Amino acid sequence: MSKKCAVCEDNTFGFYPLCKKHLEMTKTGEVYKNKSGNWSIKIDFDNNNNKNIEKIQDKLQTDNNDLTCIICGKSSNGKHFCYECYQQYKDKSIDLRITNCKDIMILDQYGNLTIECDDGRKVRSRAEALISNFFYNNKIRSVYEKTIYYKENNENKTLHPDFYLPDYDVYIEYNEIKKKSYLKSKEYTKKIYDKLNLKVIIMDDADLNSIAGCLKPKLNIN
Repeated sequence: MSKKCAVCEDNTFGFYPLCKKHLEMTKTGEVYKNKSGNWSIKIDFDNNNNKNIEKIQDKLQTDNNDLTCIICGKSSNGKHFCYECYQQYKDKSIDLRITNCKDIMILDQYGNLTIECDDGRKVRSRAEALISNFFYNNKIRSVYEKTIYYKENNENKTLHPDFYLPDYDVYIEYNEIKKKSYLKSKEYTKKIYDKLNLKVIIMDDADLNSIAGCLKPKLNIN
């Protein structure tokens, strides 16, 4: 299995650490080993600039060896993602906020925000899009998946409601799965809302036949 060229990352030539092109350039001194023992490419500027370029190349080489996972910050053996994050997110989309090129915040880790609503917002399912479009077309402000932070048994936990309506101070949960295990989980979630003294409306597939008929009476909308 061929390795990557130390200069350009193309496949190497035979057993050499360089590709054929950059191996030929070693004969003219255009490619050489710097003081750190790393391969560098000569650029025809003045000597001071050449020294600065060497320092930059040395730093890039060191940074590459010290790369950590973009998502969690753990050691990743010079790759952009550690094994655990790769396995968890390889088939999903994930939204990150990167601040100062070092602080990472996961904005969305569930992925699959692929369905576009009338207002341009993206959600995870067509059912959520129907509900979101109802809010938009009826001029009801809504926040998608506003995180609820709470404690249970001295543990920090979170809920991710489908929608939050700030003008009504009520959360909207859509329950599309009929399995007993999922319904049981939803009942448990409802109890959490009750304990937190938060209002929630839980919708199901039948409610999609008339979203207005479901929500307008509960929201006191004419």
